[in-house]
Amino acid sequence: MEIREFRSTIRAKDFDETCRFYGQVLALPRLASRDAHDGRSAIYQAGPAQIEVTGTPLGQGTDPRVRYHSPEAPMVLTLVVASADAIYQELILRDRNIPGGLRKDAAGKTIFGTHDPDGVKILFVEE
Repeated sequence: MEIREFRSTIRAKDFDETCRFYGQVLALPRLASRDAHDGRSAIYQAGPAQIEVTGTPLGQGTDPRVRYHSPEAPMVLTLVVASADAIYQELILRDRNIPGGLRKDAAGKTIFGTHDPDGVKILFVEE
């Protein structure tokens, strides 16, 4: 089996707000966008992986099948970074309301956790 890429797909409650988070707050490069009769999507580069945000077609409101999950939602995106402190400082400059904070995990690594507008947990691990 050859895996060419890793992509996590998030069904956004509010497509525009979730895209703002990944594109502006996290400042991930947007690789592609699609707006079709069956829905919208945007793909963001996250290191060697990709994050795809999907939503309902423009003008149709939110997807009634999507329910907001708490920050303890079962899905976690873990992003390995050179400096969790630098990422935290960068994100706070872009959005003062970013939840989370720096801490040490059991192995002594500096980590920073937050969540997107749909409750998907995002964990930055310093390695």
